[in-house]
Amino acid sequence: MTDVSIVIEIAKAEVGYLEKASNRDLDDKTANAGVNNFTKYARDLDAISGFYIGEKQGYAWCDVFVDWCFVQAYGVEEAKKLLCHGERGASCAHSALYFKNNGQYYTSGPKIGDQIFFGSNIQCVSHTGIVYAVDSTYVYTIEGNTFGASSEISNGGGVSKKFYTLSNQKIAGYGRPKYNI
Repeated sequence: MTDVSIVIEIAKAEVGYLEKASNRDLDDKTANAGVNNFTKYARDLDAISGFYIGEKQGYAWCDVFVDWCFVQAYGVEEAKKLLCHGERGASCAHSALYFKNNGQYYTSGPKIGDQIFFGSNIQCVSHTGIVYAVDSTYVYTIEGNTFGASSEISNGGGVSKKFYTLSNQKIAGYGRPKYNI
């Protein structure tokens, strides 16, 4: 079952998590906070043989956060299918291209459960998150490796809820998983 609400609830539960200064206290939301990009998300996905090429701990982690939420919600194989996960993984630009190459990338009309991509266009994607709500004016997201500020921040320190106008020029597009609703 790949109901979109499952991944949204998992992402919401992570709001407030802060990246760590080292590999210590990775499961605590706020302990050992730092700016060295150590997270439980990278630790858990690095432990899955072949999920990524190379380890991701200590690197920018917004895309790792999205992948982790999907793995927690649906398991490894189903998460890979939903995210059109290619062999490289853990790069915003690669993830956007995986969706595009599968005909599941849109530059407008976001839907709940989409993976949002930020940048000037699909070739210059620098940040990502998960869409948890949309109305006639705004798209609401949960993003890892950002701050709670009202702008796109591609290397921040935690998991935050954010919102943007639908016409925001920093939004490059949306990857749309094929959920079974």
